Amino acid sequence: MRDLNVDQSTEEKQQVFAKQFGQSLATKIAMIFLRLVRNAILARALGPADRGLFSLITSLPELIMSAGNAGISNAAAYQTAKNSSGFRGILGNTNLLMLFISIVLVLASFYLVQQPWLVNDQADAIANFSYFIAFAIPLMLLKAVNINLLNVLHRISQVNLTSLLESLSPLLLFLVLWWGFSLDPLIAATWAWFSSLLILAILTLVQLKQGFPIRWNRSTQKALLSYGYRGHFDTLFQKLLLRIDFLFVSSYIGTEALGYYAMATAAAELLLTIPNSLSVPLFSFFMRKGSGDKDNVTPLVLRVMTSVMVLSALLFAVTGKLLIWVLFGEAYLPGYEPLLLLLPGIVFLSYCSLVRLDLLGRNKPGAVSLISGLAVLINILLNLLLVSDYGVAGVAVSSSFAYLIAALGLHGVHRKLTRLTLRETLILRSEDISLLLTFVKR
Repeated sequence: MRDLNVDQSTEEKQQVFAKQFGQSLATKIAMIFLRLVRNAILARALGPADRGLFSLITSLPELIMSAGNAGISNAAAYQTAKNSSGFRGILGNTNLLMLFISIVLVLASFYLVQQPWLVNDQADAIANFSYFIAFAIPLMLLKAVNINLLNVLHRISQVNLTSLLESLSPLLLFLVLWWGFSLDPLIAATWAWFSSLLILAILTLVQLKQGFPIRWNRSTQKALLSYGYRGHFDTLFQKLLLRIDFLFVSSYIGTEALGYYAMATAAAELLLTIPNSLSVPLFSFFMRKGSGDKDNVTPLVLRVMTSVMVLSALLFAVTGKLLIWVLFGEAYLPGYEPLLLLLPGIVFLSYCSLVRLDLLGRNKPGAVSLISGLAVLINILLNLLLVSDYGVAGVAVSSSFAYLIAALGLHGVHRKLTRLTLRETLILRSEDISLLLTFVKR
């Protein structure tokens, strides 16, 4: 595939980006379908309580990995973007850091799952899955690092293939284990999820075509850790913003309520397909290009994306109750209220996703981390105030308000650097529609 970063005319660049975005969007649409099918089958097979427990099992490794990854996935991508000729050395030093971090986090996970506050009503059940949780952490870390590297190396087709398999393989494996081998649904779902992580981690290693080199270079390690520690809290706070509410629901209310909330979250996050489709082909652009190029591209992309997100959220609000009833069954209808309350936050979060990438490419990981941390703190405080009285609805409001704070904060930093106002990044223009129609034709 042709690279957006080589010298090309504007028309050629638009054609290349159109092709890459179209491919990414088609991949994400396929992922939506597969995840809807998988979530519907899991919801009916597990029931709300086990569905909530399964959500906790799969979320804990993400939270632990995000808490202790030292920002190495973004650091490796940033260093590779700035010095692609030294890629193997960067990869070897990244792998060495990854091994050390994985050992520490695996040991920490065994301690965490033994804590009685983690689950309100099934503390023993979560401990039975401690090995799955522990050894999923290095697999998630390896996959996250390699996906970022593939992105910044502009191997868009490989990234999209991995994303598609990430949705397809857990579904197929679950059906084989549940129907074919008659395993308990929760056991089958957990094995399918873990096996898929293993497959994807190995696949990304193969796609990089570098093996698993181990290197030690003091200056490279210093560069990775310098960028990584500034951006680490950004990665951590991103994941906390998305998943810390699971811990509040689990700890204060129980796994059945978590089942409703997990379903609402999964449905709302389907809308993130739109910004995710854009971020794949734009990742390398934001990391490599100068500020002048970004100042022209970023406001246009934000205006179009935000308009599409608002319309999509309104459509979800109108059809959400029917969607839950058809896909997940009547037992999950209590999840409609938190779904409605999460939708505004998902729109704010989509805005954050692209502004964040732009700021990371401008070497501002510290500012991004600070704002994300403030949003997480507000989220935690609101959860503590609202969860007891308002249940999952209070948790959803806390999340949406925290996403709003993050969006406003990131915009403030971005405006200081670019002089772009909210109007310039939010309000769709007539020429945007004309350009979009031309883009779609291509």
